[in-house]
Amino acid sequence: MSLTRRSFLTSLGMGGYAALVAGATRRVDFPLPRGKAAPPRWLEPIAPSCEDALLLPKGFSFDRVISWNDPLGSLDPDNLPEHFGFNNDFIAYFPIDALEGGVNSNEGLLWVNHEYPNPLFVSGYTPDDLKANKPKTLTQIEAERRSVGGSVLHVRRGPQGWQRVFNSPYPRRITAAYPPIALTGPAASLLPTAIGSLANCSGGRTPWYTALSCEENYPDYNTEFRWSDQPTLALDETRYGWVMEVDPFGQLPPVKHTALGRFKHENAAVTRTTSGRVVVYMGDDENDQHLYKYVSNGTDHPNASRAERRRLLEDGTLYAADLANGRWIPLVYTEKVGRLIEASPAFAAAKAANPSLRITNQAELLIHTRVAARALGATPLDRCEDCEVHPLDGSVYVAMTNNTKHGNLYGHIVRIVEDGDDAASETFRYEIFLAGGPQCGLACPDNLAFDRHGNLWVVCDMSSDKIGAGAYRPFGNNGLFVVPTTGPSAGDAFQFASGPNDCELTGPWFTEDGQTLFLSVQHPGELSSSLDELTSHWPDGGDALPKPTVVALRGPFGP
Repeated sequence: MSLTRRSFLTSLGMGGYAALVAGATRRVDFPLPRGKAAPPRWLEPIAPSCEDALLLPKGFSFDRVISWNDPLGSLDPDNLPEHFGFNNDFIAYFPIDALEGGVNSNEGLLWVNHEYPNPLFVSGYTPDDLKANKPKTLTQIEAERRSVGGSVLHVRRGPQGWQRVFNSPYPRRITAAYPPIALTGPAASLLPTAIGSLANCSGGRTPWYTALSCEENYPDYNTEFRWSDQPTLALDETRYGWVMEVDPFGQLPPVKHTALGRFKHENAAVTRTTSGRVVVYMGDDENDQHLYKYVSNGTDHPNASRAERRRLLEDGTLYAADLANGRWIPLVYTEKVGRLIEASPAFAAAKAANPSLRITNQAELLIHTRVAARALGATPLDRCEDCEVHPLDGSVYVAMTNNTKHGNLYGHIVRIVEDGDDAASETFRYEIFLAGGPQCGLACPDNLAFDRHGNLWVVCDMSSDKIGAGAYRPFGNNGLFVVPTTGPSAGDAFQFASGPNDCELTGPWFTEDGQTLFLSVQHPGELSSSLDELTSHWPDGGDALPKPTVVALRGPFGP
């Protein structure tokens, strides 16, 4: 029987794949010839690079839209000027006429996440301060609180490319210092309000044109970022690790949806079932954590108000993936048995097997989603990051960045097909669509995006201190890749961009016409040990400080 590369990897499984990579002993050329089909006709791929620059293929260019600390032209609650935050990540584009049914690709709003601060640049707290165990001051922590969260921008494409629109009513910030944000859903009675948002990694866009912003590494702030040095600013972590919904148009207040669970959310990819229910796919970005989906109980009615439609994210069922058995496990503490509401049989069995499992209701289950998922048999995964839904066939692509604990250095991308082609199905099939490594040409897939033609766009997340060294030497700096999903080159990765030193390219998002790709250049110069020893000077060059920046890529994007 003849096996394709992909079906071979699927049948092998990732444990076997890791062993295969580790077990090669005979002398071979390295890397092996890739054997790729031709790239898309509109693309001349670039080679890996370690240059401190954003490199693109011939015929493409980029506009610098905004950089860290640029003024937004808006005021905070104390009437102080607001500035663009640090480490921009997820981007979502909203046509300026979206609420009227328009698809304007020349003017719109951007929602941009700000994931975490670099204290050296943001607050002046240096690596030497950290080595000396010097406490952070109130002023330093306040600066870091205002650097995270997210920003709303108003942008327009003109003769000079993409530029910001000033004197607009839309730009504003959400930070870890403001505003108060209500929580919705089953855990809201225990956690009525959070102060702002933080650790905002990736996200998604809803059919009613709001942004879903995902709180990821929230445990780092009291410890790694030392916010607990000032007890009044120490976090109650139960208020973070949720999916926040933000209306860039400003009609609806931000909320955090507890029905979508609490964990290190990477993203939230939204689709609808065949019956019109809303589904959200979400990954948990940590070794040996899980893949989730949420299915609303109600159906989406496009003629309903936006306020009514958003309530679909408050009432539904959260599931965790069991890949070994191809099933979605409902994370439900209670269910109706006759006239009584009792602990679900699955959860009752889990508690009997593990008496230390102290979850006693649905609200506690959602606050401790990871514990519940593991107890009920969800599959541990290799840093489950971005999930995206294919625009043409509805299958779900999931980036597994890596898991060095288990020998998976390069990561892979999984493709899930729901049974019956229905996102509400409780069973599915999956395959390994792409396995990272030198022969593939990319390592550590992270954020994903699809263009209108079904090409998969992949940005990579090799750790800054691993770039260009050891197993990661062949790949150069982190890059952006195009991977066709159909045709003779399906599953082949072609490099489209290479980022500056130490950076991670994140948050790719196309305008509705597919002719602009917005992209975040995150943490260039992250390994700088001091302001006198910078490892990057991008984007300004010379002796300038490196600045996280949003860019707009333009060129002949094709099918």
